[in-house]
Amino acid sequence: MKIINIKPVLLILPLLLFINCKGQEKKENAKSENDIYAIGREIKRFNKEPNYGAYISTNNCSFEVLINDIPVIKHRDASGAGLSRSYFPINWDITQEGTQKVTVRLSPGFNQKTGSLFPALMKNSAVEVVIVVSVPDKDGGSGDEEEIKVYSTPQKESQNKKTATYDGSPSFEDGFTFEAKVPYQIHTLANAETLYTKDNDKLKTLEKEVVTKYNQIRDVYLKGSKDDLANELYTSEKRTAQQLYSSPEEIKERWDNDYQFRTDANLEFFDLKPIENYKLTFYANGKLVCLEKKNNEKSSLWGGFKRKDKAIGTTTYIRLYLYRPKKGAELQVY
Repeated sequence: MKIINIKPVLLILPLLLFINCKGQEKKENAKSENDIYAIGREIKRFNKEPNYGAYISTNNCSFEVLINDIPVIKHRDASGAGLSRSYFPINWDITQEGTQKVTVRLSPGFNQKTGSLFPALMKNSAVEVVIVVSVPDKDGGSGDEEEIKVYSTPQKESQNKKTATYDGSPSFEDGFTFEAKVPYQIHTLANAETLYTKDNDKLKTLEKEVVTKYNQIRDVYLKGSKDDLANELYTSEKRTAQQLYSSPEEIKERWDNDYQFRTDANLEFFDLKPIENYKLTFYANGKLVCLEKKNNEKSSLWGGFKRKDKAIGTTTYIRLYLYRPKKGAELQVY
């Protein structure tokens, strides 16, 4: 009997040691806030660091503007108000030098008389996108801004292109390209798995995995520490810092202030809603996946917070794109 009792102990002990070692390994490899702050010492700096941006103006439409199949902005019109030369930085949608593809999609705008969307696009539905670039000067100034591409959705029939008038059409899609001269190369998605598939069973399995990851990040915000959040977002923050040529001070400012967290001293409250009423959406030619709310196509990871010095709260939508670095790997935040 003594021999029989000893055997389970001998079998379990190595297993416990293995589990303990794996746990220690995971903890040792985990990133923290200090690792976020240290990113500034790791990214490359260049003699010329061009910053690209887009000025977007719209009229009487809902719309999307994507660069390299990643949304710069998605807007479902809910008031009839448009954008008037609103600026959006786009370096974080540019991964390397060369041709960049811009996609413009229009759908019906808001009918103020009926309080709902028009059934179709109108003759005056339009989007204008102006791509600009600036190179900071040696003294740290932003540098002169140069227009490199101006695009407007066509309003008249063209003999050389398909009909582009809108009246009576439920949607419209067009695009253009521009050349970007950035000094960095980002390879995050180069070997990533293409997640999009027409196989319904595989889609359902992927959806469960995506929802699990969204809930994991939500739990970090609601129950974890900011070190836990840093561990989830480190790779994403490092990539973004490179694309924006961020200084150590800018990285710290972004992390300390752009990411509202429930333990922040300046917050009166912070909350995120359950992940529900969503749709599975793919970008970057199927290599990125996210959950978007059905009613407004914004991130399903959303909620609100209120700063102590503000009279009203703020609704926040936390953009969360996921990718799989290689087949069989876990989903990661892009």
